[in-house]
This record gives sequence, structure tokens and C-alpha cells, in this order.
Amino acid sequence: MSSLLLEHEITGDDRRIGLLLVHPLGADLHFWDACIAQWRGRFTCIAANLRQSVGGPRLRPITLEEQADDLEALRAELGFERVVPVGSAIGSMVAACYAARYSDRTAALVLTNATRRSLPQAASMLAERAAAVREGGMAAILPQAVERAFLKMPKDRRYEDYLVAFGRQSAENYAFACLASATFDASPFLPEVRCPSLVVASEHDALLPPALGREVAGLIPGARFEIMADAAHFVPYQCPEAFAALVDSFLASIVR
Repeated sequence: MSSLLLEHEITGDDRRIGLLLVHPLGADLHFWDACIAQWRGRFTCIAANLRQSVGGPRLRPITLEEQADDLEALRAELGFERVVPVGSAIGSMVAACYAARYSDRTAALVLTNATRRSLPQAASMLAERAAAVREGGMAAILPQAVERAFLKMPKDRRYEDYLVAFGRQSAENYAFACLASATFDASPFLPEVRCPSLVVASEHDALLPPALGREVAGLIPGARFEIMADAAHFVPYQCPEAFAALVDSFLASIVR
């Protein structure tokens, strides 16, 4: 198991169960702030920053299994009995991997804008992004990278905040994350998930469309599948009130 303790923030005091929030590529733990505000007083939330690379003489992209092991090390250190991994987009693969590898610590699983693996065209795009930001910094892929994730969404304060935060991140860390994500494949883990599971897709997600989420749900035994209207690539960020309410309803008979 990993000895690394991920940077994290906890909201709530109950250590019996917590929502373990796994952010997507290009975001950080603050991706979940609006959802956490909705869950305050009902669930303890653990939002963590995923590790981007593995140290040593030669840095390399971290694997899906290592990401899951990092999250388990965090859970154990914080003393939570069980968790509900909630993963978005690329983070959905990490969350599913965790649920499969640590089934005895997983009460339920929630995946949004999910995919079982990085498809060849997506892997090629991620490699191009990594090269572009290493050459020209984060500005080299802006605003296009963010605009695709907000397809048919208003360019409001939420969009502007995401654009600013995206541009401020380390170009090298983002490049490592892109290269790691390009190799991710959660396909072997999905059939091994044994907890109640919810998969949520978005009507306007051009990057990971609903068909991919439906495929993920079909691979998880007994998973429930929902499509949320008026959302694009990031349901929890773009529609936090509706998403939080959906998770509340799903978990009502599971973790109370």
C-alpha cells in the first residue's frame, strides 16, 4: 500500500462512513466545494488531490492501481471505517478501481461522466495536450480545453472560476496526469465491484457521452444508470444541487 498521504480536506466528524471524492483530470479537490456545501450536515466528505506522478530517478505517470492505493492509505490514516467513492470523468476509473480492490471498505460507489477506459482517440488527444502544455504552458490549450467540457453550458461565474483554476495548475503535473490517464483501463475492475452502484451521465457530454456511461453501468453488477439533462462533462460541478440530491436519494437506504 502507498505510504503517501494525499493532500485533502475533511468536512464533517463522522468516521463511520465518508464520501471519498475523486476529482477529474485538470481539477483539484475544490472541484467538489459546491457539492460538499449541499451535503454538509448529512455526510462527512473527504476531498483529496490525486497524485500526478511517481518520484524517483525518473518521474513516470502513476497507474490506476497506485491511485486507488493512495486513496486507501488516506482512508486508513484518517480512520474511516467505510467510504463511498464518488468519481468524476477520469476520476471515475480511479473510484471504480478503489471499489474493486477494497470492497470491504466500500459501502457504495457513485460514478459520473464515466468511461471504462481511455479510448484510442482520447489517448491520442491526451498525449497531444501533454506535449502542448510542456511546450507552451497551460495557455497553449486554453480556452478550448475548458470550452469542450462546458458544451451548451452558460459562461457564468462557475465557468470563469473553472477556467482560471485550470490555467493556474502546474503544466508539468497536468502533462503527467494526461499521460497517466491515456493508459487507464478500469475494464477488469468493473465486474469485480460488489457494492450498490450509481452511474450518472450527462446529456451534453461531448467528451464522455452517455453511451460510455451506460457501458460502464452494464459492466457493474446491479448498477443503476441515470442521464442528467442540462449538464455537460462535469455533472457535480455544473449541477451540484441536482447531483447532490440524486446521491442523497441513492444513498438513503444504504448508509443511514
